[in-house]
Amino acid sequence: MYWDHVTFPGAVPRSFLPPTLLGLATLPLSTLGVAVGVIRTKLQVQILIRLVLAGIHVHCFNHLVKTIRARYGPSVRNWFLVLSMSQFHIPFYAGRTLPNFMILPGVLLSFSWLLRSFSNSAPPRVTAWRRHLSIFLLTFLATNARLELAAFVIPLALTLVLLRKVNLAAAFSFGALGGFGVVLIAGPIDHELWSRALPHASLPQFTSWWQFAWPELASLQYNLFQGQASNWGIMPAHYYFTNSLPKLLMSALPLAVFGLVWAAADKLGMLGNGNSNGNGGKGFGKAVWEIWCLFGPALAGLLGAMSAVGHKEWRFVVYVVPIFNLIAALTAASLWETRATWLRPLMRLGLVGMIMINLLATGFLTFLSMHNYPGGSVWSILEEAEAAQPHRNVSVHFHSYPLQTGASLFTFLHSTTPTSHWPRQAIPNPLEPTWRYFKSEDPGLKTPGGAYDAGFEGAKRGKWGMEVVWGSRAAVLRRV
Repeated sequence: MYWDHVTFPGAVPRSFLPPTLLGLATLPLSTLGVAVGVIRTKLQVQILIRLVLAGIHVHCFNHLVKTIRARYGPSVRNWFLVLSMSQFHIPFYAGRTLPNFMILPGVLLSFSWLLRSFSNSAPPRVTAWRRHLSIFLLTFLATNARLELAAFVIPLALTLVLLRKVNLAAAFSFGALGGFGVVLIAGPIDHELWSRALPHASLPQFTSWWQFAWPELASLQYNLFQGQASNWGIMPAHYYFTNSLPKLLMSALPLAVFGLVWAAADKLGMLGNGNSNGNGGKGFGKAVWEIWCLFGPALAGLLGAMSAVGHKEWRFVVYVVPIFNLIAALTAASLWETRATWLRPLMRLGLVGMIMINLLATGFLTFLSMHNYPGGSVWSILEEAEAAQPHRNVSVHFHSYPLQTGASLFTFLHSTTPTSHWPRQAIPNPLEPTWRYFKSEDPGLKTPGGAYDAGFEGAKRGKWGMEVVWGSRAAVLRRV
């Protein structure tokens, strides 16, 4: 089977453009790895893909870090690094091939360009180009991969217009260019590939040509307007503010809130004269106010729009994290160098304590998450079963549970590799003996009894709590 989505299309269709670009970026490295013998299994190809995505993320993050250094000084840059790296979610997920994290590097790059555009050192033409390019890229990413990002980019573009940083015609033109441009690029690819799979028994609502050509819009219609997102759970309206943001930001959240209150008080003249504390010579209140005026409406737009949707996940609002981290970094840098010498040791002790809490929480969450993907360990359980009791002509059935917890085509180590037109081998040969893999959501196969009735033989209890029925036919079932 050349296209996995033909038999198992997933929860909703997504565009093939981001994974295609990521695959093209990985292809030369994978080819080289197979040629020199470093890459010997498909699982190692998956690791390489995630390393490439993480590398792209690091590059764009570094671009933003350099911008922060130039705009606000080394102290703010250092605090931004410490806060960002001591948090759990973005570093842990940076290499995960979820749509949100495949576009997050582009979001970081757009933020960096926007912040640079407020510097007086660049020529006006360069400044205007950075703002236009940011609008173009954010619209491009939203239209193709995650439409919830539109709730961020539309208020952001309008803010730039109201601040007279971009004229309305330019904002509309570059936004339209990004939106319609990506549909023209990705539409033929997505239509060709999704028309092979849809309509599907699991997705009978997807029947129109436009749904194949623009799967992101079709998914929005399915989840939001048809109410199918509620199948994944309903959360209260305050969920992002009382659950997601505290988890994502950790100690950066109270720092950012305190910084915003402090900057507002400074703006209102409630703090007296002068408030330039170790942040590159730029007054703290002025710096925070500049960031909030630029990004505040966009943050409110995204958080407000997503709060109105019943089903909520932290990854839907992950794009706000760098902005809050920057405000928190400005706050931390000012508190670290506070002019009240009697208060300075206490402030520094408190800041160090907050980072230590971050690190402890991140370590604990990392430990839990390492053991939260039993499906990703099925390949090792099957290898152990094969070594203990070799079989030929094995057929392996995967139910939905292992597929939702880490199992993927890259973990099907014994499956045949499709013929490629690439002149060099980029995917290693399958392990011997060759197996046949099947994926199904048949409820009758969820239990050991149902598996036995379907002809599966033997049983083995996996080390990660995964039950595997083993014999000439194997079934990977569920957590036990």
